[in-house]
Amino acid sequence: MSQENVELVLRSMQAFNDRDVPALESIHSEDLVFRLIGGFADLMGTEFRGQDAALGWLKEWTETLGGQEEIETIREVNERVLAIVNMEATGAASGVDTTMRIGQVYSFRDGRISALDAYYTVDEALKAVGLAE
Repeated sequence: MSQENVELVLRSMQAFNDRDVPALESIHSEDLVFRLIGGFADLMGTEFRGQDAALGWLKEWTETLGGQEEIETIREVNERVLAIVNMEATGAASGVDTTMRIGQVYSFRDGRISALDAYYTVDEALKAVGLAE
């Protein structure tokens, strides 16, 4: 099962990079929970419940900042998948390019991603799965 979950996350990231909403919908459960932890959470909200809310937030993010995910590290940890990601974005108003190194922790149910915890810092994501950098 572990390789299947890693492959599912890889497909999700590719669909995000391609802006392929139908693929994202097929990969994520309808009751998906997307949580922002740290950083932007105070400005953007901390939790988005349901596929419409979560994917709607991602659409808003990409319209405002663009964004491409590049995987630095990905691995299964206790039936979840940890991804350390370099997120490239460009400010819509400022035009300034930036790269953020973030941690993402994915949970699964019935062959789909059921939760995504997006940590502003890699250290927090590692702690969430019981690891350290």
